[in-house]
Amino acid sequence: MIGAVGVSAPAELRLRLADLYAGYDAALDEGAYERWPEFFTETCLYRITSRENHEAGLPVAMVYCESRAMLADRVTALRDTTLYAPRLLRRVMGMPVLVAVAADGMRLQQSFALFETLLNEPSRVFLCGRCYDRVVEAGGALKFAERVCVSDATLVPVSLVFPI
Repeated sequence: MIGAVGVSAPAELRLRLADLYAGYDAALDEGAYERWPEFFTETCLYRITSRENHEAGLPVAMVYCESRAMLADRVTALRDTTLYAPRLLRRVMGMPVLVAVAADGMRLQQSFALFETLLNEPSRVFLCGRCYDRVVEAGGALKFAERVCVSDATLVPVSLVFPI
């Protein structure tokens, strides 16, 4: 058993969690957005919100999806209907930390920083914060049942079109 933040878990589980997070990050870094919904359970929660709203317990979010189908719709909008300046988004993700194991799944936290590069402009920090996740076993694989991405900044760029 290996422990983190007071939570013990078998090494095999920690490796499976590492694979889930690495696969998720790789898919988004590669721009393989069509694969993004596959990392979630059929009924799930995905939100991007500000720290202020999160700390106040408010459900207000810039992005709010309650199912894998809604995530797939978001990808369709990203690919086919949303207009935005061409850009490259690069992610720097912290190591996920297992903070609790309960009957409804495992709770993990992960820090993130997103960097944006527009054509002929220097790269800049786009957004940073923390993800609060609930991961469950679904069909023999680990999946996100919840992913709440909380921005450190109260003001979030209006060009928030890509998943975190």
